[in-house]
Amino acid sequence: MMKKHTILVVDDDKTNLQIVRDVLEAQYELQLAISGAMALKFVDRRKPDLILMDLMMPGMDGKETVRRIREKPENRSIPFIFLTASQSPEEEADCLNMGASDFITKPIVPNVLERRISRILELEDFHRDLQAKVEEKTRQYQELALESIFAIVNIIEAKDELTEGHSVRVASYSMALARAMGYDEQKVDEVYQTGLLHDVGKIGIPDLILKKEGRLTTEEYGEIKEHTSIGGHILAAIETMGYLADGAKYHHERFDGTGYPNGLKGEEIPEIGRIIAVADVYDALVSKRHYKEPMDLETARQEILRGSGTQFDPRIVKVFLKLLDEGSIRNIRTQT
Repeated sequence: MMKKHTILVVDDDKTNLQIVRDVLEAQYELQLAISGAMALKFVDRRKPDLILMDLMMPGMDGKETVRRIREKPENRSIPFIFLTASQSPEEEADCLNMGASDFITKPIVPNVLERRISRILELEDFHRDLQAKVEEKTRQYQELALESIFAIVNIIEAKDELTEGHSVRVASYSMALARAMGYDEQKVDEVYQTGLLHDVGKIGIPDLILKKEGRLTTEEYGEIKEHTSIGGHILAAIETMGYLADGAKYHHERFDGTGYPNGLKGEEIPEIGRIIAVADVYDALVSKRHYKEPMDLETARQEILRGSGTQFDPRIVKVFLKLLDEGSIRNIRTQT
């Protein structure tokens, strides 16, 4: 059985409330309020599917009641219809400019009221169904995108067994940083995806250089540095996820301007690059590499702190060290 729509009817005239009730109660679940204040309480308790609002009421009139209801973001999508004895075209235009779905004049004509309500609710149901389908398709797209990203990460890390898990850890540290910095969840997800692919450019670097034991020559180091430009170029082709390229290209820029590939300084560096820079270096410090043994956590902490203002954005370092001292970063490393 289809669930009945809920309609909030607000009118200080009890006769009008009874007329509306007689017309609609067989088809809809009704809430009847005789004042704007009572309407606000009804909406707080249970969000209706539609509001029928008398325009002229003592105390709080219909327009003010609607404004008060819509102060809360969760109520802004509720459609409403004004009921009024006014025949003024200017009044009708003003109500429609407020966002009213319709404007019905009194005395109420039952057939007109019924048809207009039915039309508006059918349209709302259509919009709601369409939004649900769009959200489902978006979710499917995001899952596919993430699966593709992990496939690429596996290819990157297959080139060097010592870097296994590095991209996931950097992505997880970066995600924690973004969340602690106040990013909304969509942006947090974008930071995570970018962290996963920050080293994608290493696909273009010869294995002999990536896996070399000991120090690199100047020429070899120059080749390694190219992974940022290669990664930025690869990811720039994914136009629907433009943020990915910034993480790959700029995570080796330094806050003092001495980094690569472009020698950007301070806030010239995209923030996502500054976030990943801290996460990337920390994970490299505490991990074994062909050219070094892992650093203990306290020494690594001091290295990150030492880089504040030169290699790293001091604001991001402050947040990272707080997460590190709280144990969040260690937990992430253990879990990943």
